Amino acid sequence: MAMDATAAYRPKVDLNELGDHEPKLAPPDVLDNGGTPQHQQQPTVYLTETFYISSKKNTVFEVRLTDKGLCLKKQSNGSTKEQTIPMKDIIGCRCLRSKRRSRGSSSCTCASISNSSQLKVVEENSGEQDETDVSAYLYIYAYILKRNRRGGFRERTTITLRFRSFDRYEDNNREAQKWRAAIKHLIAGEPVQRLTYQPKETRKMLVILNPKSGSGKAREMFQQRVAPILAEAEIPYDLHITKKCNWAREFVRLRDVYLWRGILVVGGDGIFFEVLNGLFEREDWQTAIDELPIGIIPCGSGNGLAKTVSFLYE
Repeated sequence: MAMDATAAYRPKVDLNELGDHEPKLAPPDVLDNGGTPQHQQQPTVYLTETFYISSKKNTVFEVRLTDKGLCLKKQSNGSTKEQTIPMKDIIGCRCLRSKRRSRGSSSCTCASISNSSQLKVVEENSGEQDETDVSAYLYIYAYILKRNRRGGFRERTTITLRFRSFDRYEDNNREAQKWRAAIKHLIAGEPVQRLTYQPKETRKMLVILNPKSGSGKAREMFQQRVAPILAEAEIPYDLHITKKCNWAREFVRLRDVYLWRGILVVGGDGIFFEVLNGLFEREDWQTAIDELPIGIIPCGSGNGLAKTVSFLYE
């Protein structure tokens, strides 16, 4: 889903007029009849903006970022629909810029971006950005929990917000970065107080992968299905491939595991128990267990442990 914010819907606060002062994002307290401040029972709204779908006329989206999630209110031909993507389902977001077009392609800067597969974006400092497009794009990645007869599964959803209210890319990017910072703070469980975001956790994730697990496709599964999710969440990682039996056990027993933010095991139950046994054999095992979260990507034959964890989660 791609949406535009155009000059027709300028933000209420012009950042160029603020100087060094930043707008206060949190709404004020509400006074009751007795004059005592009371916090609103409704979700706390941090940011609000109006967007529209490029390929659909008379379709307007009011997008609100709250402490509960991302609320999308669609208004089209007199009808209104509202959907909220829970904050717990949003894993990350990134600010990108459109990629420079190759020779022979259309040079029209007002082309529809409703088909996200046609839009090519790059990092701001990649050297391949399209200087003729002053828009800033905010990609929001979510994995929404769905239900079916077999239980639950997560469906990947990408919301693309296009900011182009201003004539300069720097101003549009500032608006997009404001939204990115607020979303990042909410994902991390931090108060939304500033319009910039610097992660407190800078360590990488330790990924231990057993290439022999199950049908031997653990490496392929990680690269195709797990690595993209880590990239969307902007979580860097160190990948270590096991070389023999008990390799993972010795690795976590002898290495300084506190260099990493957590351990992600890719394989079956066997490699997971190797990691657990290695941690419990450390002199500081209690600290290691308390401070290091451990996850498993099931790639084994039976995956009994992962199924049990999934059952408890449901």
